[in-house]
Amino acid sequence: MLQVGPGKTYSVPSAAAAVAQSGDVIKITAGDYWGDVATWNDSNITICGVGGRARLYADGRNAQGKGLWVVSGSNVTIDSIEFRNATVPDQNGAGIRVEPGTGLKIVNSGFYDNENGILAAAGATTITIDRSEFARNGRGDGYTHNIYVNQIDRIAVTSSYFHEAKIGHNFKSRARESIIENSYFMDGPTGTSSYLADFPNGGRVFLRGNLFHKGPNADNVNAIAYGLEGLSNPTTTLEMVHNTVAITRSGGAFLSVAGGTSSVRLTANLFAGTGNQALFASGYAAGNATQANNVTSLASNIPGATTIAAPNFWPNATLQALIGLSTVPDASYTRDAPAPYILRGLPSSRKVGALQAAP
Repeated sequence: MLQVGPGKTYSVPSAAAAVAQSGDVIKITAGDYWGDVATWNDSNITICGVGGRARLYADGRNAQGKGLWVVSGSNVTIDSIEFRNATVPDQNGAGIRVEPGTGLKIVNSGFYDNENGILAAAGATTITIDRSEFARNGRGDGYTHNIYVNQIDRIAVTSSYFHEAKIGHNFKSRARESIIENSYFMDGPTGTSSYLADFPNGGRVFLRGNLFHKGPNADNVNAIAYGLEGLSNPTTTLEMVHNTVAITRSGGAFLSVAGGTSSVRLTANLFAGTGNQALFASGYAAGNATQANNVTSLASNIPGATTIAAPNFWPNATLQALIGLSTVPDASYTRDAPAPYILRGLPSSRKVGALQAAP
């Protein structure tokens, strides 16, 4: 075990990174660390904050011209760490740069005001994210995002919160498989993101129990995009089950899906807009989708959906009367997300959309 912090064996994380070996646990005392950047090359390591989160501020510095931390090992867990203000000369800096072939798990961590929250290079990589937050990342140039993973094997996200990306996307994945559950993707009243979630090369995309809000200042009229930069992944299937998508910006579409996508399946989703949104845009015909138990309504019936500090997607009485289900369309959907980072069991009854129990 390597201990980091004031009065510890290693005063800053980079000192521990220089000596870490496979199997080590690196414990970083909670607090602020300014201008300390690191490269982690070893596999089978856990890096965690102790007594709260360790907050890392780039303060103008970077590792390898890439970001605050560069991670290249396999089976690496990062728990209770915050990454803030990463910038690099090529304007593509990241809180964490993930190198090819990495196996990375992020738990209870935060990425704030970086050029990219996480940027993952293409390769045989898997990334798992749980109970973490990505906020206000991006330069405002449309090429930098809250999170951006290139052609990796798999990304899986649970119980996490992505909000207010600056012109770029709240979530962008070119992965061959993207699995996202019980998470929030939000613009709020002032956010300027492009897509709430973008899967530009298709892949197997499975979205369940998520809550999406596209706000009035969003840079793009469409909420979720699929395959718009070419369906180059071997699988091109999009499945959405029990999601709520609320749009308070005029026009556009809930889903922008490339023609040629092999399968779109929509089950028990709630689509709530301003009254002038299409369900599909960009070439995919709505009649080709397999749909069951979806409901379209007005975002005004979900009055708390715009609040970043405490998002509340619970529908008003008018909408509640429209979203009851007589059957359970997905028996394996058993937990909802009443608040970011929190899960709880669903009641025996089900409603269309996410947030299935009263807050």
